[in-house]
Amino acid sequence: MSKFPSLQNVINATQKTILRFPLETITAICGTIFAILLVEDEHRNSKELLEKAIMGCLLCLVLFLSISLFFLASKKNNIIRFLTSLTLGSMAFAFVFSFKKEVTEVETQQFLVLNIALHLLVSFAGFLPKKYNQDEYWEFNKRLFLRILTGGLYSVVLYLGLAIAITAVEKLFNIDIEDKIYGYLFFTIAGIFNTIFFLNGVPETNNTEHPLTLNYPNGLKNFTQYVLMPLISLYLVILICYETKILVTLSLPIGWVSYLVLVFAIFGILSFLLVHPIATETGNLWMRTFNRWFYYLLVPLLGLLFWAILYRIHLYGFTHERYYVLLLSIWLTIVVAYFITQKQPKIKFIPISMCIAGLLSIIGPQSADSISQNSQLCRFETYLEKTEKAKLTFEQEQDLSSIVDFLEKNYGVEILLPYTNGKLDTLVKKNKAANSSQIMKALGFQYRDSYYRQEKFENNNEFYYNFHKNEQQNIENIHGYDMSFSIGTNNDLKCNDCLNINNINYSVISSKKDYGLDLQIDQDTIPLKIVDFINANPAFDQNENSGEKITQKIESPKYSILITYITVSGEIKEKKKTLDRYQIKVLVRIKN
Repeated sequence: MSKFPSLQNVINATQKTILRFPLETITAICGTIFAILLVEDEHRNSKELLEKAIMGCLLCLVLFLSISLFFLASKKNNIIRFLTSLTLGSMAFAFVFSFKKEVTEVETQQFLVLNIALHLLVSFAGFLPKKYNQDEYWEFNKRLFLRILTGGLYSVVLYLGLAIAITAVEKLFNIDIEDKIYGYLFFTIAGIFNTIFFLNGVPETNNTEHPLTLNYPNGLKNFTQYVLMPLISLYLVILICYETKILVTLSLPIGWVSYLVLVFAIFGILSFLLVHPIATETGNLWMRTFNRWFYYLLVPLLGLLFWAILYRIHLYGFTHERYYVLLLSIWLTIVVAYFITQKQPKIKFIPISMCIAGLLSIIGPQSADSISQNSQLCRFETYLEKTEKAKLTFEQEQDLSSIVDFLEKNYGVEILLPYTNGKLDTLVKKNKAANSSQIMKALGFQYRDSYYRQEKFENNNEFYYNFHKNEQQNIENIHGYDMSFSIGTNNDLKCNDCLNINNINYSVISSKKDYGLDLQIDQDTIPLKIVDFINANPAFDQNENSGEKITQKIESPKYSILITYITVSGEIKEKKKTLDRYQIKVLVRIKN
């Protein structure tokens, strides 16, 4: 009969874990403190600093664990272990703090790739300094995987239990408890409890008294054999039929099929790893067949994968997403070649090769960022050279707009300056955060949204306008006005005595009219003739996301009104625009 663990046993196990992994524990505590400080005041000036500190702790936690496993397996001096950890940890922090003040999507991607690479490093770091044993390696990673699942389950249950207890105390005893306590509780459990619980279950890779002995769970066998592998077989049949259709019809593959092939391959490899210890047993015919033929069946799919991604790269150049699809395709080819040619392949080759590929993709001329940036800049320069000879077509202008979108979003307008012969200098001096629409206009082109179809443009029977704000424009100066509100197609305004200005209550009501809106402020009705304004203003003809603000001023005896158009769309019939949808922001100044 199992006994409930005593408090002393829990304390002893915790002490043992902390002494075994001191830097990992300190890092987890520091990361938790940074997260709690962020919850305490998410609007503080140090928000960006705290976010980067948390990211650094996340990287260092996994990095320190990998280094510890390596040195514990090699039984080397702990001083060298700690010095190595601190040196590489400082590099990880320097990497994170090299990010921009507002971390970009590309930098977030780099962080995630490095994090995945370091997690893969944990899976094999403890086996680098010792003689490799396939069963021990599989058992080690099985225990890590189960410990992650168990720790996650315990953490969720503990958090929910304590959160419900706090809520019960607040409701039953009428105690005012700040909502932030739930954030403190979440990060404390996730950062400290879950980390120490996981570290306590990390097995030793070089313990002669308690060696790693293969213990294959029957539940895992059933899940893989009766759930995972049939699903993978179904996907395989679909993909092979699709490839056959392409070859017969001589058509081009759909772009997203590359993602489907990669998902199939990765889950197939996962299944291969899960059944590996028992795949050669005589009683497992289905698993033996899968284990023998899986990599051979991947060969024709690799052709489909490369065809799809290389065709997209040929048309539109590299982006970070296409780079990683191609990188995974190359990695998958290497893995397939290794397992087909080797008589006794080592399963640790899979995480080692993926870890190396991930690290190579982060920094250097071969990195995703470098190749994607150079590819799109080259395409941008090519388009500018074309305009010297002929006018761009609709599709070319649309493609150029997507290139500018990519470069402006990830690197800012400054990166385009060396290629534009001074055309953007005035714009950059005026607005360093210029958006894609403004850049295209300064270059002498019209911005074409990638979702806007040429048929609509040519038939000219639809129009739309969308005011695209920069992040720096979220806060606006409304000095000189007394009230501000938004009105849209589906949200008429009805506000009775809801605003008090200088001890006077005001009611504001809007109602739809053929010419736009009537705005009633107390007993005064002001017609807002937005339909006539839209028809008279050619800025609404461009069918684009615009960085140029369109405003309309309306004066009445008692009020001065400023309308800012946010979104407008509709149809054009007999050269007249009719509105389907709109969103406007209204500022009202009360005249003395």
